[in-house]
Amino acid sequence: MSTAAAHSSTAPSTNSFAGRAVVLILALGQLVSNLMFTLWSPRDLQSGTEFSPLIPPGPMFSIWAAIITVSVLWAILQVRPSAQQAGLRDRLVVPLAIVYATFALWLAAASLGQQSPLTLVVFVVMVGAHYVAWRRISAAREETAQWKPIDRVVLYVSQGLYAGWTSMAFFVNIATVVQGTGAPIDGTWGTTWQLLVVAAAAGAAIAFVFASRGSAWYAVASCYALVGVAISSGGGGYAVLAAAAVVGVVLVVVSTIVVRATSARRDRSVATP
Repeated sequence: MSTAAAHSSTAPSTNSFAGRAVVLILALGQLVSNLMFTLWSPRDLQSGTEFSPLIPPGPMFSIWAAIITVSVLWAILQVRPSAQQAGLRDRLVVPLAIVYATFALWLAAASLGQQSPLTLVVFVVMVGAHYVAWRRISAAREETAQWKPIDRVVLYVSQGLYAGWTSMAFFVNIATVVQGTGAPIDGTWGTTWQLLVVAAAAGAAIAFVFASRGSAWYAVASCYALVGVAISSGGGGYAVLAAAAVVGVVLVVVSTIVVRATSARRDRSVATP
């Protein structure tokens, strides 16, 4: 590669700073939209078995504080002068802008009721953006290895926690919407459709494990959500659903270990002359 070509691959694009500034504004907007929802939404977000067997207990939703904090920290780090190299940072602008914007849209939809189908539309876009972001992160491991540790750690923590929690929340939201249509939560049919939701959530988590090359932070957040499902369903007497959620946790943990081991072995084989 010529010197000019190498320079062009690392130099910031014309709109680099503008794009990252938009991401920062949208990341901070999560705080504003959350406050607005708290103050003015006509409906509170409900949780726990008393609302749905598949919704984790209320205190577990405090993970949002950590998710929003690290996402804002990531956005702040990307606008400092020492982080203006082009590459992955710029390739994450669009998917992360979508993620942070859809957080506000999700709260707006939830203000109409958690059982509103609009919440699912927003979640589809958000989870899809997360998947795209992780594919790009995984394809740029060599690049991130050259970053300062704080950038690399905050990237993996923020994207792992955010994608892990919201990808599982999408399926929890499916359950509330289906329940809102009048579907039973007891009996054979009630157990069957909720088992299908848990199975789909576990399948999505495993897909993200592969896309993220075994992100430990993704595994932590997704398992945290599935444990919440097990707590609520088990506490409500839905033992089969609780068992399914525990199986999902085991599958996510095992797949993460396997993917990380496989990736490490592949990296060693590539590095060996």
